[in-house]
Amino acid sequence: MEPNGRGRKPRVLLIGPFYSPACYGGAVQVYHQMFSRLQRLDATVVSQWLGCDREAAREFDAGCERLYGYRMCRIPRYELIFPSGASAPRKLHDAWRFFRDTPGHLRAVIERERPDAIICGATIIAGWLMSRLPRHIPRINYLHGEELGRLSTSRFVWRYLFRTQLQAIREADLNISVSRYTAQRAGELTGVDAGSFAVLPNFVDLDRYRPPSDRAAVRRRLGWEGRKVILSLARLIKRKGFDQGMRAVARLRSEGRLGPEWVHVIAGKGEQEPHLKRLAAELGVAGHTEFAGFVPDAEMADYYGAADVFLHPNRNLDGDTEGFGIVFLEASACGVPVIGGEAGGTADAIREGVSGYRVDAENLEAIGDAIHRLTGDEELRTRMSRTGIELVQREYSAGEAVKRFEDLVFNQLDAFQAKRHA
Repeated sequence: MEPNGRGRKPRVLLIGPFYSPACYGGAVQVYHQMFSRLQRLDATVVSQWLGCDREAAREFDAGCERLYGYRMCRIPRYELIFPSGASAPRKLHDAWRFFRDTPGHLRAVIERERPDAIICGATIIAGWLMSRLPRHIPRINYLHGEELGRLSTSRFVWRYLFRTQLQAIREADLNISVSRYTAQRAGELTGVDAGSFAVLPNFVDLDRYRPPSDRAAVRRRLGWEGRKVILSLARLIKRKGFDQGMRAVARLRSEGRLGPEWVHVIAGKGEQEPHLKRLAAELGVAGHTEFAGFVPDAEMADYYGAADVFLHPNRNLDGDTEGFGIVFLEASACGVPVIGGEAGGTADAIREGVSGYRVDAENLEAIGDAIHRLTGDEELRTRMSRTGIELVQREYSAGEAVKRFEDLVFNQLDAFQAKRHA
Protein backbone atom coordinates (compact mmCIF):
# COMPACT_ATOMS: atom_id res chain seq x y z
CA MET A 1 0.00 0.00 0.00
CA GLU A 2 1.38 3.44 -0.95
CA PRO A 3 1.58 6.19 1.70
CA ASN A 4 -1.53 7.91 0.34
CA GLY A 5 -3.57 4.90 1.42
CA ARG A 6 -5.16 4.52 -2.05
CA GLY A 7 -3.16 1.57 -3.27
CA ARG A 8 -1.64 3.60 -6.10
CA LYS A 9 1.49 5.60 -6.71
CA PRO A 10 1.34 9.04 -5.09
CA ARG A 11 0.53 11.68 -7.67
CA VAL A 12 2.52 14.90 -7.94
CA LEU A 13 1.38 17.92 -9.87
CA LEU A 14 4.08 20.26 -11.20
CA ILE A 15 3.16 23.88 -11.86
CA GLY A 16 5.41 24.52 -14.85
CA PRO A 17 4.64 27.80 -16.66
CA PHE A 18 7.70 27.46 -18.90
CA TYR A 19 7.61 24.10 -20.61
CA SER A 20 7.92 22.25 -23.89
CA PRO A 21 7.38 22.80 -26.69
CA ALA A 22 7.54 26.59 -26.19
CA CYS A 23 10.56 26.57 -23.82
CA TYR A 24 13.80 24.58 -23.86
CA GLY A 25 15.75 26.01 -20.90
CA GLY A 26 17.69 24.10 -18.28
CA ALA A 27 14.82 23.94 -15.79
CA VAL A 28 12.51 22.51 -18.45
CA GLN A 29 15.02 19.79 -19.25
CA VAL A 30 15.48 18.97 -15.57
CA TYR A 31 11.74 18.48 -15.10
CA HIS A 32 11.31 16.55 -18.33
CA GLN A 33 14.22 14.21 -17.66
CA MET A 34 13.16 13.80 -14.03
CA PHE A 35 9.54 12.98 -14.76
CA SER A 36 10.46 10.69 -17.66
CA ARG A 37 12.33 8.49 -15.17
CA LEU A 38 9.97 8.40 -12.20
CA GLN A 39 9.50 4.93 -10.74
CA ARG A 40 7.51 5.47 -7.54
CA LEU A 41 5.52 8.61 -8.38
CA ASP A 42 2.82 9.47 -10.89
CA ALA A 43 3.19 12.96 -12.40
CA THR A 44 1.24 15.63 -14.23
CA VAL A 45 2.69 18.91 -15.49
CA VAL A 46 0.36 21.92 -15.63
CA SER A 47 1.74 24.43 -18.09
CA GLN A 48 0.15 27.30 -20.04
CA TRP A 49 -1.16 27.96 -23.53
CA LEU A 50 0.36 31.43 -23.54
CA GLY A 51 3.33 31.64 -25.90
CA CYS A 52 2.69 28.20 -27.42
CA ASP A 53 2.08 27.15 -30.95
CA ARG A 54 -1.26 25.47 -30.25
CA GLU A 55 -0.79 22.67 -32.76
CA ALA A 56 2.72 21.85 -31.54
CA ALA A 57 1.59 21.97 -27.89
CA ARG A 58 -1.36 19.66 -28.54
CA GLU A 59 0.90 17.20 -30.35
CA PHE A 60 3.43 17.22 -27.50
CA ASP A 61 0.76 16.87 -24.82
CA ALA A 62 -1.06 14.06 -26.62
CA GLY A 63 2.03 11.87 -26.83
CA CYS A 64 3.60 12.79 -23.51
CA GLU A 65 2.26 9.94 -21.37
CA ARG A 66 2.86 7.32 -24.06
CA LEU A 67 6.38 8.52 -24.88
CA TYR A 68 7.62 9.84 -21.55
CA GLY A 69 5.42 8.38 -18.83
CA TYR A 70 3.83 11.56 -17.44
CA ARG A 71 0.81 13.66 -18.36
CA MET A 72 0.46 17.23 -19.60
CA CYS A 73 -2.37 19.70 -19.24
CA ARG A 74 -2.56 23.46 -19.66
CA ILE A 75 -4.40 26.47 -18.30
CA PRO A 76 -4.72 29.69 -20.33
CA ARG A 77 -1.81 31.52 -18.73
CA TYR A 78 0.39 32.02 -15.69
CA GLU A 79 1.98 35.24 -16.95
CA LEU A 80 0.50 38.73 -17.02
CA ILE A 81 1.79 40.16 -20.28
CA PHE A 82 0.11 43.20 -21.78
CA PRO A 83 -0.27 43.68 -25.54
CA SER A 84 2.03 46.28 -27.03
CA GLY A 85 0.42 49.72 -26.96
CA ALA A 86 -2.39 48.67 -24.60
CA SER A 87 -4.08 51.57 -22.83
CA ALA A 88 -4.06 51.94 -19.04
CA PRO A 89 -7.76 50.96 -18.73
CA ARG A 90 -7.15 47.89 -20.90
CA LYS A 91 -4.19 46.86 -18.73
CA LEU A 92 -6.19 47.29 -15.53
CA HIS A 93 -9.07 45.22 -16.93
CA ASP A 94 -6.71 42.50 -18.17
CA ALA A 95 -4.92 42.37 -14.81
CA TRP A 96 -8.24 42.12 -12.96
CA ARG A 97 -9.37 39.20 -15.14
CA PHE A 98 -5.97 37.49 -14.81
CA PHE A 99 -5.90 37.57 -11.01
CA ARG A 100 -9.59 36.67 -10.83
CA ASP A 101 -9.58 33.72 -13.23
CA THR A 102 -6.16 32.03 -12.95
CA PRO A 103 -6.63 30.51 -9.46
CA GLY A 104 -9.92 28.96 -10.61
CA HIS A 105 -8.31 27.44 -13.68
CA LEU A 106 -5.62 25.83 -11.55
CA ARG A 107 -8.05 24.63 -8.87
CA ALA A 108 -10.12 22.91 -11.57
CA VAL A 109 -7.04 20.93 -12.61
CA ILE A 110 -6.34 20.04 -8.98
CA GLU A 111 -9.88 18.80 -8.48
CA ARG A 112 -9.60 16.63 -11.57
CA GLU A 113 -6.07 15.29 -10.94
CA ARG A 114 -6.39 14.87 -7.13
CA PRO A 115 -2.63 15.21 -6.49
CA ASP A 116 -0.97 14.08 -3.28
CA ALA A 117 1.57 16.91 -3.55
CA ILE A 118 1.85 20.14 -5.52
CA ILE A 119 5.25 21.29 -6.75
CA CYS A 120 5.73 24.89 -7.83
CA GLY A 121 8.39 24.81 -10.53
CA ALA A 122 8.54 28.58 -11.13
CA THR A 123 7.86 30.47 -7.91
CA ILE A 124 8.43 33.95 -9.33
CA ILE A 125 5.61 33.39 -11.83
CA ALA A 126 3.28 31.09 -9.90
CA GLY A 127 4.24 31.54 -6.26
CA TRP A 128 1.32 33.93 -5.76
CA LEU A 129 -1.03 31.04 -6.50
CA MET A 130 0.30 28.73 -3.79
CA SER A 131 -1.50 30.43 -0.88
CA ARG A 132 -4.77 30.11 -2.82
CA LEU A 133 -4.55 26.34 -3.23
CA PRO A 134 -6.09 23.67 -0.96
CA ARG A 135 -4.13 23.48 2.29
CA HIS A 136 -4.69 19.76 2.78
CA ILE A 137 -2.18 19.07 -0.02
CA PRO A 138 1.57 19.41 0.70
CA ARG A 139 3.26 22.29 -1.13
CA ILE A 140 6.78 21.94 -2.46
CA ASN A 141 8.88 24.57 -4.24
CA TYR A 142 11.63 23.68 -6.71
CA LEU A 143 14.07 26.62 -6.83
CA HIS A 144 16.58 27.11 -9.64
CA GLY A 145 18.04 30.48 -8.63
CA GLU A 146 16.98 32.55 -11.63
CA GLU A 147 13.66 33.34 -9.96
CA LEU A 148 15.48 35.19 -7.19
CA GLY A 149 16.56 37.95 -9.59
CA ARG A 150 14.58 40.61 -11.43
CA LEU A 151 11.86 39.97 -14.00
CA SER A 152 11.42 41.85 -17.26
CA THR A 153 7.99 43.14 -16.32
CA SER A 154 6.40 46.24 -14.84
CA ARG A 155 7.79 47.45 -11.52
CA PHE A 156 4.46 47.05 -9.74
CA VAL A 157 3.82 43.52 -11.02
CA TRP A 158 7.39 42.42 -10.29
CA ARG A 159 7.21 43.70 -6.71
CA TYR A 160 3.95 41.85 -6.12
CA LEU A 161 5.21 38.61 -7.67
CA PHE A 162 8.50 38.80 -5.81
CA ARG A 163 6.80 39.44 -2.47
CA THR A 164 4.36 36.57 -2.93
CA GLN A 165 7.19 34.29 -4.08
CA LEU A 166 9.01 34.88 -0.80
CA GLN A 167 5.77 34.17 1.06
CA ALA A 168 5.39 30.91 -0.86
CA ILE A 169 8.92 29.89 0.12
CA ARG A 170 8.26 30.67 3.78
CA GLU A 171 4.97 28.74 3.82
CA ALA A 172 6.11 25.69 1.84
CA ASP A 173 6.21 22.27 3.41
CA LEU A 174 9.46 21.65 1.53
CA ASN A 175 11.84 23.79 -0.53
CA ILE A 176 14.12 21.99 -2.99
CA SER A 177 17.13 23.99 -4.25
CA VAL A 178 19.40 23.10 -7.17
CA SER A 179 22.51 24.52 -5.47
CA ARG A 180 23.93 25.64 -2.15
CA TYR A 181 24.07 29.20 -3.50
CA THR A 182 20.36 29.19 -4.36
CA ALA A 183 19.46 27.84 -0.91
CA GLN A 184 21.64 30.48 0.76
CA ARG A 185 20.21 33.30 -1.35
CA ALA A 186 16.60 32.20 -0.77
CA GLY A 187 17.31 31.94 2.94
CA GLU A 188 18.70 35.47 3.04
CA LEU A 189 15.66 36.86 1.26
CA THR A 190 13.03 35.01 3.29
CA GLY A 191 14.58 34.55 6.71
CA VAL A 192 14.15 30.79 6.34
CA ASP A 193 17.09 28.72 7.59
CA ALA A 194 19.08 27.78 4.48
CA GLY A 195 19.88 24.47 6.17
CA SER A 196 16.22 23.49 5.93
CA PHE A 197 16.35 23.52 2.12
CA ALA A 198 16.90 20.18 0.41
CA VAL A 199 19.77 20.71 -2.04
CA LEU A 200 19.29 18.54 -5.11
CA PRO A 201 21.89 19.43 -7.78
CA ASN A 202 20.92 19.36 -11.42
CA PHE A 203 21.91 16.31 -13.39
CA VAL A 204 22.72 15.09 -16.87
CA ASP A 205 21.08 12.56 -19.13
CA LEU A 206 24.17 10.46 -19.80
CA ASP A 207 22.43 8.63 -22.64
CA ARG A 208 22.35 11.93 -24.55
CA TYR A 209 25.30 13.91 -23.24
CA ARG A 210 28.47 11.97 -23.93
CA PRO A 211 31.48 12.33 -26.23
CA PRO A 212 30.58 11.74 -29.91
CA SER A 213 31.46 8.31 -31.22
CA ASP A 214 33.06 9.91 -34.31
CA ARG A 215 34.23 13.37 -33.30
CA ALA A 216 36.02 13.99 -36.59
CA ALA A 217 32.82 13.34 -38.54
CA VAL A 218 30.85 15.69 -36.33
CA ARG A 219 33.47 18.41 -36.75
CA ARG A 220 33.33 18.01 -40.52
CA ARG A 221 29.56 18.30 -40.50
CA LEU A 222 29.71 21.46 -38.40
CA GLY A 223 32.42 22.97 -40.62
CA TRP A 224 35.06 22.87 -37.86
CA GLU A 225 37.55 20.53 -39.55
CA GLY A 226 41.12 21.75 -39.19
CA ARG A 227 40.20 24.36 -36.57
CA LYS A 228 40.18 24.62 -32.79
CA VAL A 229 36.90 25.74 -31.28
CA ILE A 230 36.02 27.82 -28.24
CA LEU A 231 32.28 27.27 -27.84
CA SER A 232 29.79 29.53 -26.05
CA LEU A 233 26.30 28.00 -26.10
CA ALA A 234 23.26 29.35 -24.24
CA ARG A 235 20.55 31.98 -24.51
CA LEU A 236 22.16 35.19 -25.68
CA ILE A 237 21.33 37.32 -22.65
CA LYS A 238 23.60 39.71 -20.77
CA ARG A 239 24.15 37.69 -17.60
CA LYS A 240 25.68 34.85 -19.63
CA GLY A 241 28.73 37.08 -20.09
CA PHE A 242 29.41 36.21 -23.72
CA ASP A 243 30.42 39.82 -24.38
CA GLN A 244 33.12 39.48 -21.73
CA GLY A 245 34.26 36.25 -23.31
CA MET A 246 34.55 37.99 -26.69
CA ARG A 247 36.58 40.83 -25.16
CA ALA A 248 38.94 38.37 -23.47
CA VAL A 249 39.41 36.42 -26.71
CA ALA A 250 40.07 39.65 -28.61
CA ARG A 251 42.69 40.70 -26.06
CA LEU A 252 44.45 37.33 -26.36
CA ARG A 253 44.57 37.70 -30.13
CA SER A 254 45.97 41.21 -29.93
CA GLU A 255 48.65 39.97 -27.51
CA GLY A 256 49.58 37.06 -29.76
CA ARG A 257 48.51 34.50 -27.14
CA LEU A 258 45.80 32.82 -29.25
CA GLY A 259 46.68 31.24 -32.57
CA PRO A 260 44.77 31.83 -35.84
CA GLU A 261 43.50 28.23 -35.81
CA TRP A 262 41.17 29.08 -32.91
CA VAL A 263 37.62 30.21 -33.70
CA HIS A 264 35.00 31.40 -31.20
CA VAL A 265 31.61 29.86 -31.98
CA ILE A 266 28.64 31.54 -30.27
CA ALA A 267 25.52 29.37 -30.43
CA GLY A 268 22.04 30.37 -29.32
CA LYS A 269 19.42 33.05 -29.81
CA GLY A 270 18.44 35.97 -27.64
CA GLU A 271 18.17 39.68 -27.15
CA GLN A 272 21.95 40.19 -27.05
CA GLU A 273 22.57 38.76 -30.53
CA PRO A 274 22.65 42.10 -32.43
CA HIS A 275 24.90 43.64 -29.78
CA LEU A 276 27.30 40.69 -29.85
CA LYS A 277 27.57 40.83 -33.63
CA ARG A 278 28.35 44.55 -33.51
CA LEU A 279 30.87 43.91 -30.75
CA ALA A 280 32.69 41.30 -32.83
CA ALA A 281 33.16 43.90 -35.58
CA GLU A 282 34.22 46.61 -33.11
CA LEU A 283 36.80 44.30 -31.52
CA GLY A 284 38.15 43.24 -34.89
CA VAL A 285 37.41 39.56 -34.34
CA ALA A 286 34.47 39.10 -36.73
CA GLY A 287 36.66 36.92 -38.96
CA HIS A 288 37.34 34.56 -36.07
CA THR A 289 33.84 34.59 -34.56
CA GLU A 290 30.92 32.52 -35.84
CA PHE A 291 27.29 32.88 -34.79
CA ALA A 292 25.66 29.48 -35.13
CA GLY A 293 22.12 30.56 -34.21
CA PHE A 294 19.65 28.40 -32.34
CA VAL A 295 20.86 24.85 -31.71
CA PRO A 296 18.09 22.22 -31.53
CA ASP A 297 18.09 20.19 -28.35
CA ALA A 298 18.94 17.02 -30.27
CA GLU A 299 22.17 18.59 -31.60
CA MET A 300 23.53 20.17 -28.41
CA ALA A 301 25.65 17.17 -27.43
CA ASP A 302 27.35 17.24 -30.84
CA TYR A 303 28.25 20.91 -30.43
CA TYR A 304 29.67 20.32 -26.97
CA GLY A 305 31.56 17.20 -27.90
CA ALA A 306 33.10 18.65 -31.05
CA ALA A 307 34.42 21.76 -29.27
CA ASP A 308 37.79 22.09 -27.56
CA VAL A 309 36.91 24.60 -24.80
CA PHE A 310 33.52 25.68 -23.42
CA LEU A 311 33.40 29.37 -22.45
CA HIS A 312 30.50 30.77 -20.39
CA PRO A 313 31.73 33.57 -18.05
CA ASN A 314 28.39 34.19 -16.35
CA ARG A 315 27.97 37.15 -14.01
CA ASN A 316 25.62 38.65 -11.46
CA LEU A 317 23.46 41.54 -12.70
CA ASP A 318 21.37 43.02 -9.89
CA GLY A 319 20.63 39.56 -8.49
CA ASP A 320 20.08 37.98 -11.92
CA THR A 321 22.59 35.14 -12.13
CA GLU A 322 23.06 31.42 -12.69
CA GLY A 323 21.40 29.40 -9.95
CA PHE A 324 23.41 26.34 -10.98
CA GLY A 325 24.60 26.23 -14.60
CA ILE A 326 23.55 22.91 -16.06
CA VAL A 327 25.35 23.72 -19.33
CA PHE A 328 28.65 23.14 -17.52
CA LEU A 329 27.62 19.59 -16.59
CA GLU A 330 26.42 18.93 -20.15
CA ALA A 331 29.70 20.17 -21.59
CA SER A 332 31.76 18.15 -19.09
CA ALA A 333 29.74 15.02 -19.85
CA CYS A 334 30.62 15.48 -23.52
CA GLY A 335 34.32 15.72 -22.75
CA VAL A 336 35.05 19.44 -23.10
CA PRO A 337 36.79 21.45 -20.33
CA VAL A 338 34.77 24.45 -19.16
CA ILE A 339 35.32 28.06 -18.09
CA GLY A 340 32.51 29.64 -16.08
CA GLY A 341 31.95 32.66 -13.90
CA GLU A 342 32.21 32.70 -10.13
CA ALA A 343 28.74 34.24 -9.81
CA GLY A 344 25.77 32.24 -8.61
CA GLY A 345 25.77 28.52 -8.03
CA THR A 346 28.42 27.42 -10.52
CA ALA A 347 30.59 25.99 -7.72
CA ASP A 348 28.15 23.07 -7.68
CA ALA A 349 28.54 22.55 -11.45
CA ILE A 350 32.26 23.18 -12.01
CA ARG A 351 34.94 21.35 -10.03
CA GLU A 352 37.90 23.75 -9.99
CA GLY A 353 40.92 22.25 -11.71
CA VAL A 354 39.05 19.01 -12.40
CA SER A 355 36.39 19.83 -15.00
CA GLY A 356 37.45 23.43 -15.62
CA TYR A 357 37.90 26.85 -14.06
CA ARG A 358 35.73 29.52 -12.43
CA VAL A 359 36.72 33.15 -12.98
CA ASP A 360 35.59 36.64 -12.06
CA ALA A 361 33.53 37.52 -15.12
CA GLU A 362 34.21 41.24 -14.62
CA ASN A 363 37.96 40.63 -14.85
CA LEU A 364 39.06 40.29 -18.48
CA GLU A 365 42.58 39.33 -17.46
CA ALA A 366 41.26 36.42 -15.36
CA ILE A 367 39.02 35.21 -18.20
CA GLY A 368 41.88 35.52 -20.67
CA ASP A 369 44.31 33.65 -18.44
CA ALA A 370 41.88 30.72 -18.10
CA ILE A 371 41.34 30.64 -21.87
CA HIS A 372 45.09 30.80 -22.53
CA ARG A 373 45.78 28.04 -20.01
CA LEU A 374 43.42 25.67 -21.83
CA THR A 375 43.99 26.68 -25.44
CA GLY A 376 47.75 26.53 -24.96
CA ASP A 377 47.95 23.10 -23.35
CA GLU A 378 46.46 20.14 -25.23
CA GLU A 379 47.56 17.72 -22.51
CA LEU A 380 45.64 19.76 -19.91
CA ARG A 381 42.52 19.75 -22.10
CA THR A 382 42.77 15.99 -22.52
CA ARG A 383 43.16 15.44 -18.79
CA MET A 384 40.22 17.73 -17.94
CA SER A 385 38.13 16.06 -20.60
CA ARG A 386 38.66 12.69 -18.92
CA THR A 387 38.23 13.89 -15.32
CA GLY A 388 35.16 15.97 -16.24
CA ILE A 389 33.45 12.95 -17.75
CA GLU A 390 34.30 10.85 -14.70
CA LEU A 391 32.97 13.53 -12.35
CA VAL A 392 29.60 13.82 -14.07
CA GLN A 393 29.16 10.07 -14.37
CA ARG A 394 30.00 9.59 -10.70
CA GLU A 395 28.04 12.44 -9.12
CA TYR A 396 25.47 13.88 -11.53
CA SER A 397 23.65 10.99 -13.16
CA ALA A 398 19.92 11.30 -13.77
CA GLY A 399 19.14 7.97 -12.08
CA GLU A 400 20.58 9.03 -8.72
CA ALA A 401 18.88 12.44 -8.88
CA VAL A 402 15.49 10.89 -9.58
CA LYS A 403 15.88 8.45 -6.68
CA ARG A 404 16.75 11.33 -4.34
CA PHE A 405 13.81 13.41 -5.61
CA GLU A 406 11.36 10.58 -5.03
CA ASP A 407 12.79 10.00 -1.55
CA LEU A 408 12.30 13.69 -0.72
CA VAL A 409 8.69 13.63 -1.88
CA PHE A 410 7.88 10.40 -0.02
CA ASN A 411 9.48 11.69 3.16
CA GLN A 412 7.45 14.88 2.89
CA LEU A 413 4.20 12.97 2.32
CA ASP A 414 4.90 10.86 5.41
CA ALA A 415 5.76 13.94 7.50
CA PHE A 416 2.68 15.80 6.30
CA GLN A 417 0.36 12.94 7.15
CA ALA A 418 1.98 12.49 10.55
CA LYS A 419 1.53 16.19 11.26
CA ARG A 420 -2.13 16.12 10.27
CA HIS A 421 -2.87 13.16 12.49
CA ALA A 422 -0.85 14.40 15.46
